Amino acid sequence: MKKLKRFMQVVLCTMLMGTFFYFGNGKAFAEEQSITIKKGDTLYSLSKKYNISIEDLMEYNQLKSNKIIAGQTVIIPDFEQTKPMYVVVAGSFSKKSNADKRVSFLKKNGIESIVVNKVINGKTYYRVQAGAFSEKSKAEKMVNKLKNNSIKDAFFLTEKPLHINGFTIGTSYNLLVQKFGQPLKTEDDKNTKSLYYKNEGAGVRVTINSANNSIEQLQVYPEFLKTTSIPTVKNKILNVYGNPNEVKIVSCYESATCEQIIYSFNKNQLTVQIDRNGKTVQYLDLRKTK
Repeated sequence: MKKLKRFMQVVLCTMLMGTFFYFGNGKAFAEEQSITIKKGDTLYSLSKKYNISIEDLMEYNQLKSNKIIAGQTVIIPDFEQTKPMYVVVAGSFSKKSNADKRVSFLKKNGIESIVVNKVINGKTYYRVQAGAFSEKSKAEKMVNKLKNNSIKDAFFLTEKPLHINGFTIGTSYNLLVQKFGQPLKTEDDKNTKSLYYKNEGAGVRVTINSANNSIEQLQVYPEFLKTTSIPTVKNKILNVYGNPNEVKIVSCYESATCEQIIYSFNKNQLTVQIDRNGKTVQYLDLRKTK
């Protein structure tokens, strides 16, 4: 019994760690400004002046070294912290039937909950989720309510919107182009744009909301990009986004099969397809779910 309890503690901790890595730095891009470097400016002085890390400055401007010179133009991004959601967990189970029993028990006590899958080391666990709140105090209140109803292991996680390289659904298309750079060519098909950074294929496909020029769906193909900020192998995907909600085996290349790693949160879904070699990322697809 002690071993089982310890095992479930490890599972919960692993899920918690996955959530912390789930969204990388959790930043979304907002307004920004371009500045001209003056004599004596350094990335260190800029980082202090604009309250941004040297790493973010280098990544956003695609700088290969930390040296800058007078007359050079540098973009200062304005990162806004994406508002988190506080997800209340009322138990995690290795069998779905046990999770369903917990949901039924909670319903009898006037608490609505759902079962959310988490895949850890190839095995699916079933997490009972009793609400997601924009206010931390409400999540704490729900945890206390659960504990008063005999769910002593209840706790809450902090989760943020799914993203690709910091871009979420609703991000400005113009900011996306500024981050990835001007493509060699662009193909338009109604509200969908294909951006080519190499001649072989489109590196980015984005569906745009014409009303406000924001992203409705984003597909990124790392093989056809010049930037190195997109994870290109499966292990890095898991390091950045954590444990997925679902893993599928799908057909690809006629007779071959590929793996899809799927993350779902707040009516958005991120699908990462892994090549038939089991390592290389073919594409990342971020979209709204119906």
